Amino acid sequence: MRLKDKVAVITGGASGIGLSTVELFVREGARVVFCDLAPQQGRALASTLGDAARLHHSRREQGGAHDGAAIAQRLGPDTVFVPADVTDAASLGQVMQTAVSRFGGLDILVNNAGVGGGEISIEACPEDIFDRTIAVNLKAVWLGMKLAFPLLRARGGGAIVTTSSISALRGMPGQGAYGASKAGVLQLTRVAAMEGARDLIRANAVCPGGIVTPIIYDSPLLKQGFDRALLTDAMAKAQPLPQAGQPEDIAHAILWLASSESAFVTGQEVVVDGGLIAEFNTRQRAPDPKARTGAGR
Repeated sequence: MRLKDKVAVITGGASGIGLSTVELFVREGARVVFCDLAPQQGRALASTLGDAARLHHSRREQGGAHDGAAIAQRLGPDTVFVPADVTDAASLGQVMQTAVSRFGGLDILVNNAGVGGGEISIEACPEDIFDRTIAVNLKAVWLGMKLAFPLLRARGGGAIVTTSSISALRGMPGQGAYGASKAGVLQLTRVAAMEGARDLIRANAVCPGGIVTPIIYDSPLLKQGFDRALLTDAMAKAQPLPQAGQPEDIAHAILWLASSESAFVTGQEVVVDGGLIAEFNTRQRAPDPKARTGAGR
């Protein structure tokens, strides 16, 4: 087992990438405390944000909220669910303290909770949606790191893994708030890696591409009559590897970064996107005839 007797906190652990990570960590021997919004909080936040921003961490694939307590019961006594708002220091602090009181400390923090950015331009984005996106996707990551550092130091080191996005790596129309928040996560991860290195605390990020998670099912395309199978097929065809990414693909990358197998890796982002960013980076523009002949100089 790659995480035997390690204690992990995973935010946004009740659905999608977070749930896959919780399940994988438990199979690999970890004792896990995971948090998510309580169902009523998730519904309230989704209603507040509307179509412009959707939850990663409190929606079922069928459109409702996951029951974190039921998930913990299914996974066994080494798994604990704590309802929490990751943007609130006291609420997130209670999650960390649960790891200490139940399992004796903290070895791994996975910052996974987040909200999607929808498809909304900078000009059209309401201020409250921008603020909430930054709060959940960036401020909460900072809070998690701030609270985890002394606990990881007390254990002689540990690992912080944060979910970013390929939206942090490319300028994508309609992804202003979301892309900015996820780019901020990458820089925060680099700084955390430098500040934690002396204490053997590693910090890395994972940048998923198109992954079949509950947030994808809130796509405007589905509201226009597309079904899920067609959308998943379209995702598979949009990247070099002809298959849609699954939450488990990201969970396995997170597992590697959390384990001793990546003991010499810190301050890095691991892209898991079926080759999409590589395709963007190697795509050639049509040559400019004037540049080739020297005309126009």
